[in-house]
Amino acid sequence: MHVATSAVYTTTSTVVVGAGGTCLVVDPAVTAREVDGLAATIRARGWTPVAVWSTHAHWDHVLDGPGLAHLPRWSAGVPGTDRETLAAERDADPELARSGEPAAPVGAVATQYPARSPGVLDWPGPTVQVLVHAAHSRPATALFLPGSGVLVAGDLLSDVEIPLLDLSAEDPVGDHVRALDLLEATGADVVVPGHGHVGRDLDRRLAADRAYLAGLVAGVPATDPRADLPWTAAADAAQQAAVAP
Repeated sequence: MHVATSAVYTTTSTVVVGAGGTCLVVDPAVTAREVDGLAATIRARGWTPVAVWSTHAHWDHVLDGPGLAHLPRWSAGVPGTDRETLAAERDADPELARSGEPAAPVGAVATQYPARSPGVLDWPGPTVQVLVHAAHSRPATALFLPGSGVLVAGDLLSDVEIPLLDLSAEDPVGDHVRALDLLEATGADVVVPGHGHVGRDLDRRLAADRAYLAGLVAGVPATDPRADLPWTAAADAAQQAAVAP
């Protein structure tokens, strides 16, 4: 497994590598330079990418570049957000603008992933279990590699972001809690979040996210240090207003 981190929102890109160098690229980076660098690393190591996986359909998880654009893009539930809307959201993002770098282009629309059996990816690499949930975005996925105990968590279990709810959902907190239960059941040894840093601390991350959500439901102001950044503080304020008892 290869992990690279973008400076924009500490976005994490993952390459799952199998025997013979076959690989799956998960959530490529944000800027054109970073995506090109990821593709160059894959070439330099002699890996053969078979597809790109988007854990969900937010703009920062659907980007690619010349080195990846020829690959199929897989997901679950096939997100329906059109490319023009995603590009507009990307171009309006303040953190990306502050980076001063050109953004990577929006990739092709994802198609339903090929399944070896229900919930198991059919590809020439290690076993990948596809965990579908409704937290943060609908639909959203995480990938679990039981052979190595690695959980590629998408935009859950971050050490730098509070849980970010899908406020358009009927039960955004409940959706998030159920997703955390789903990820906990993997018993993963290694967590790779979509934003943040790799860690061997699944239990600690679960506890932190559940504590934040419990405080949200109780109407208690957040004391989570992950809410201290200007943009996470703004997200917390919006969530407090939406979920206030």
